Amino acid sequence: MTLPGLSRFPGRALAARHKAYVRAFSSLAPYYLVNEFPKSGGTWLAQMLSDALELPFRRNTPFRFESAVTHGHFLNPLGLTNVVVIWRDPRDLLVSFYYHCYFINEHQNADLVAMMKAKKPFKHYEDIRANLPAFIRFLTKKPVSPDFTWVQFAQMWNGRPGVVQTSYEALRTDTAGELRRVAKALTGRPLPPMRAAQVVETHTFARAKAAAEDKRPKSVEKSFIREGALGVWRKHFTPEAEAALDAGGYTVPMARLGYVPEGAARP
Repeated sequence: MTLPGLSRFPGRALAARHKAYVRAFSSLAPYYLVNEFPKSGGTWLAQMLSDALELPFRRNTPFRFESAVTHGHFLNPLGLTNVVVIWRDPRDLLVSFYYHCYFINEHQNADLVAMMKAKKPFKHYEDIRANLPAFIRFLTKKPVSPDFTWVQFAQMWNGRPGVVQTSYEALRTDTAGELRRVAKALTGRPLPPMRAAQVVETHTFARAKAAAEDKRPKSVEKSFIREGALGVWRKHFTPEAEAALDAGGYTVPMARLGYVPEGAARP
């Protein structure tokens, strides 16, 4: 029997079961959880931690009672331990999430794309600069997948005691150094510099993008792995998009995380 509300997306039942396992056995196995709002770089970090800690990476797959690295989008912290939260400038995140919502990629998002085009259609989907303000306003009022907003996620998880905090920007700036810091904070064990460098080399953005292109099905419109650079939002954001962020309550939690408008003083 499918749980109410999960039948529209076949993957949601599996995701719900995944979350139940993580909550129940987080501290016992243990599971090391990379928690994020979608498109913050969580998959990349989880893959690197999996290799660095020499543990399996379990994501929306059948769980076994074993120590593993997992990944998800959890708002409620109930039952969760061994958590690392990864942040990303929400302006970059929203641009990436727009592509995920409107263009089919290799991560089985076709149902989400169909739903978004039905609920919030645009005349020209490629014109992200024109569409972004309305997209932000829509997500602020009617979050779809996940069913909470970035603002709610930030209010719950930023600075939460006992949680390791990192960011996509910190990982892009010093990937090996930040990976070592996160791994030690999670496990209490140091990650040797040489091992960290090997893991980082295995999971470079260029390698991931090339691998995705090699396996790209014909149905894919835009790859899940697109750019990965910092500050891409500047090409797409307009004053209207910035106003939509402000109206949606983004400004204060963004500033607390260090994401402030260019030229503004940090709090």
